[in-house]
Amino acid sequence: MLHRQKIRQKKQNRLVITLKLRIIMLFIMSFLVGSSFIFIARGSHGLPVYVSLKNISDYKTNIEAEKKDIDKVESLIEDAQTKLGEYEKLAGNTDDKLQKKMIEELEFYKMASGEASVKGSGVEVLVDDGTRDLYEGENVNNIMVHDWDILRILNELKRAGAEAISVNGQRIINTSAISCAGYTIRINGQTYARPFEIKAIGDAKRMASTLVAPEGIATELKFWGVICKVTIKDNITIPSYTENQTYKYITKVMED
Repeated sequence: MLHRQKIRQKKQNRLVITLKLRIIMLFIMSFLVGSSFIFIARGSHGLPVYVSLKNISDYKTNIEAEKKDIDKVESLIEDAQTKLGEYEKLAGNTDDKLQKKMIEELEFYKMASGEASVKGSGVEVLVDDGTRDLYEGENVNNIMVHDWDILRILNELKRAGAEAISVNGQRIINTSAISCAGYTIRINGQTYARPFEIKAIGDAKRMASTLVAPEGIATELKFWGVICKVTIKDNITIPSYTENQTYKYITKVMED
């Protein structure tokens, strides 16, 4: 009986030792894991340790964009300060220099917006229906002027740097619309029949060469038999925009 008690006592002692060892090992592992988390948190300041290349690229792109915005704002501030200095100098004079300066700027914006008639060197483009005989079974539309032909000519002139354009006396501005209306074309709400006379002020040689180039719209129209004549002029007058300009949905953004 005594022998059995000794054996049971030994087993209990072994069990206690085993439990103590397990507790000690668990404590050590917990300590190591906790220390690792603390080290990672301190090293990364709460941010992920690993950053993908895409995130790095995005950060660089955002930084570059912010730098460009800052440069742009600084440039605007410099321009504003320069103009303010000019106004302050003019305001200190006893004559009407300030008023003259403001009138000059007003006239410039009138020319740019189409509210004032303008003149200068440029090109005249005459477009009319073709007069050649049709081939057997050919569509008559091949030799007729369409609204998209006029639009393409205008786009080519703008691409070549035209500063002012008119079609049959109608000034073309940013809100101008050109659409087909049967055998006529509507420009700025007014109806016009062929022929169409397009005037453009700008670099005359550049505009003319763009139109008559091998891939130009004038060359293409001539290929189909449509009449398209490009003439360089030293003095062209383009009238102002006569229709009412109304703006219902846009408002000026007030800068800081």
